[in-house]
Amino acid sequence: MVTHPHPFPAESYDYAVIGSGISGLICAAYLAKKGRSVAVLEQNHQIGGCLQVFSRDRKIFDTGVHYIGGLGDGQSLKRLFDFIGIGESLKYHRLDPNHFDRIVLKESGRIVDLAQGWDRFAGSLGEQFPEQKGAITAFCEKMKDTVARFSPYHLNPLKPGRLTTVDLSEGAWQVITSFFSDAELIAALGGSSILYAGNRSKTPFYVYALILNSYIEGAFRMIHGGSQIAKHLSRIIHDHDGVIHKYSKVEAIEIKDEKAVRLRCEKERYIEAAQFISCIHPSELVRLLPGESLRSTYRERVSRLPNMPALISVYFTIRENTLPYFNYNYYVIKNYRDAWEINAAFDGEWPRNLMVSTGCEEEDQQWCNTVNVLAYCDYQQFSEWEDSFNTTAVPGWRGDRYEQLKNKFIEKIKSELEDLFPGFPDMVVASYCSTPLTYRDFLSAPQGTPYGVEKDFNDPLFTFVSPKLKIPNIFLTGQSTDLHGVYGASVSALLTLSHIDDGKLVFDEIQQYIKHSRP
Repeated sequence: MVTHPHPFPAESYDYAVIGSGISGLICAAYLAKKGRSVAVLEQNHQIGGCLQVFSRDRKIFDTGVHYIGGLGDGQSLKRLFDFIGIGESLKYHRLDPNHFDRIVLKESGRIVDLAQGWDRFAGSLGEQFPEQKGAITAFCEKMKDTVARFSPYHLNPLKPGRLTTVDLSEGAWQVITSFFSDAELIAALGGSSILYAGNRSKTPFYVYALILNSYIEGAFRMIHGGSQIAKHLSRIIHDHDGVIHKYSKVEAIEIKDEKAVRLRCEKERYIEAAQFISCIHPSELVRLLPGESLRSTYRERVSRLPNMPALISVYFTIRENTLPYFNYNYYVIKNYRDAWEINAAFDGEWPRNLMVSTGCEEEDQQWCNTVNVLAYCDYQQFSEWEDSFNTTAVPGWRGDRYEQLKNKFIEKIKSELEDLFPGFPDMVVASYCSTPLTYRDFLSAPQGTPYGVEKDFNDPLFTFVSPKLKIPNIFLTGQSTDLHGVYGASVSALLTLSHIDDGKLVFDEIQQYIKHSRP
């Protein structure tokens, strides 16, 4: 393809990063510290992707970071943040060691606690299910062995032969039910499954093990929200002469001599670069590329990749000194099967599976100021507004019917929470709702999925998205190339960097940093 001349001068960089999610920001910060010129392009007014927050009633609400695992001393995410230069700047608070998650099984009325630290986790479960102690110990060893095989999660390069298709083809439900027959325990072990859209017919065991392991090692809430991660990564980028362009939606990638040469952004802005890193959904990246630049089989495969289900978030501002602060998360499961089935139908039983958390504003907090609820939501529920669009950068009004539907979700959630917190409706000052359309518009997330491409143990290679394209100077990063969440997306950044000449030694550099920073 021959690019066309344009009347506006183009900015030129060594690297251009499309999207400012955490993986893109980590890549940009690392490369900027290497002395490379870097530009990050973000379509919205706020950087960070799922790290974004919003403010209402002088309170801060997280959009995606409800808690983070692996931030304890000596743990991998903390070491990665220290290596990149932001670890000491972050403010966070450890959740209750004895129950960072509380699984509420409404079918039996029982609450099952999940504790931090592998010994405490196994011991606590053994006390709650004494007849299963031996199986619990064996199951924990199985999880730890699986996690050990994924060396990038220990900040080491992937070792040849360490992972096989067998490891990727184990189903979480199948493994758990091979150890246990107690329906209550099986439901409890999948009680937090909304974190990874747990599906008995698709979810791989390694996804389950990696995500749960990160919280067992150490579960934390970010004080004043997860946007501080994006803020401090942007500081690293700016301190090393990198730039972040907000309100810069990329509309096309221009190709010349089979290589990417330039980004065309809104308002006829052009960004040239030697290398490009995409931090957006793979299908969105493919849409930006001219048809002849990729094989039709690759385009078709990407278009067929299944996405994780859509979610809805409901946010409550709480009246002062009415709801005691809870230093853990609730997961409420109506029936045992709901831990491992995704049923988003908005009917009399909705929500069948929900997560309840609260914001953290200070150490030793005594009262809740906010409550956040996450539940599955059928994207088709909002098909009436499929052609609408609404962000801070491009505001739009979807009308009274849309607001009325959101209010129905809010009222249903408010009613559900009264079982957890008697008198809850009277504690609420104000309520807000983010629908799948909100996720779609702010994150460029197809079908409103905040988790990206769905992994499937039945066909793990089909749902694998490589960081490399046929186009040699475009690389992919983000949750769809590895796992979602702060931890998964951060590791995906390292895997992407390891495919780039300037970052091929990133794991060695991290290990050298760890070696020299130990007391």
